[in-house]
Amino acid sequence: MDKASAKQLELLRGKTPEQRFAMMSDLMDAQFESMRAGIKYYNPAATEAELDELVKERLRKSYSLKH
Repeated sequence: MDKASAKQLELLRGKTPEQRFAMMSDLMDAQFESMRAGIKYYNPAATEAELDELVKERLRKSYSLKH
């Protein structure tokens, strides 16, 4: 393990479960925002409702590939 990874692990171990959960939640929010922005980029005329459906479809496809 390199120094950066060891330091990151040390910092994470110092956090409470609530803090780690909040970090995970923030990362997931950022991931969904990024995915939605990418979908919007390729579908600029899509309404918000259409974007919601496209995001759901992408998530269903992504989930089905893992199982």
